[in-house]
Amino acid sequence: MKRLPSAKSSWLTRLGLAVTSALIVVAGLAIASVVFTVLLVLGLAAAGWLWWQYRKLARKISQAARANPDFIEGDYVIEPTPPALTDARTVLDPPPADPVTRAPHRERRNPR
Repeated sequence: MKRLPSAKSSWLTRLGLAVTSALIVVAGLAIASVVFTVLLVLGLAAAGWLWWQYRKLARKISQAARANPDFIEGDYVIEPTPPALTDARTVLDPPPADPVTRAPHRERRNPR
């Protein structure tokens, strides 16, 4: 493969390329810092608004607690039912009545 002949660039071209590259890097850093500043200000504004709403809600809760002192605040846990001590296979109660005829289960007839 043949290499393309490279033309020797003058010192003025090299200087222009260096200055242009430096200006692009400086402009990129300036734009990045402006974007960072704008995002930081927006983030602080959003955090301040959320803090303000939280403060307002906490004030309402404390006023409601003072207005209703009988209210007991607490947590609860739903625990599973303990295992039954009786055998589930035995029937101790009579079967429920048929809702249609109100007759007990053993007196129902099979429809034909």
